[in-house]
Amino acid sequence: MAICTQNHVFIVTYGRSGSTVLQRILQSIDGYFIRGENNNTLFPLFLAYRRAFEARHGHGNSDHHASDPWYGANNIDPETFAQNLVELFVRDIVQPPTSARVVGFKEIRFHEAGEDLFEPYLDFIAANFPASKFIFNMRRWQDVAKSSWWATMDPSRVRAIIEDADKMYTNYAAKHPETSLVMQYESFVGNPDAFAPLFAFLGEPYKPDDVAELLGDRLLHARNVGQEKDG
Repeated sequence: MAICTQNHVFIVTYGRSGSTVLQRILQSIDGYFIRGENNNTLFPLFLAYRRAFEARHGHGNSDHHASDPWYGANNIDPETFAQNLVELFVRDIVQPPTSARVVGFKEIRFHEAGEDLFEPYLDFIAANFPASKFIFNMRRWQDVAKSSWWATMDPSRVRAIIEDADKMYTNYAAKHPETSLVMQYESFVGNPDAFAPLFAFLGEPYKPDDVAELLGDRLLHARNVGQEKDG
């Protein structure tokens, strides 16, 4: 049973996908508290839970004598351990105000879990953060490859990373349509109406003028500080 009380939203993406725009849109919704990246701090906590689960169910199905190498494994409680880890993560990393009704963050490193662990990782999040919803944000790899640090990499390597991530995103969303939304950067850049499905997915009122203003502010900020518009 999850211990956090707020509902949750997570932006699942890779770098230079336009996810900062999504973050700003979510932050504009009354009662939403959406953090930026945390270097995928939650992933090693998920791995710790998996190890506890494997210890309990692989070696703790019967009592062990004090002289046995797996003595005490039957007393391991991986679910409570997971809940405690999540509580610490929320308290010390996310640090949401008590007034928030929806909490979350964006992270560009979810896909680094790899194909085998990506789905279990998100399932772990869904099981321990109430009412979790995932927004998968994607962008054409050709454009990602031109942006920021990606431009220093071999384009074929960038393509492989982005296409593998997109595959994981779409596969997970197809299995969990009620809690997943796939968005494409090219569809919403400069197009406020493309965010209407996002608000419908979240069950929030869509205010096109407010979204248009946020998109306009983002473009103006990019020009003024010399940043790319696809942050």
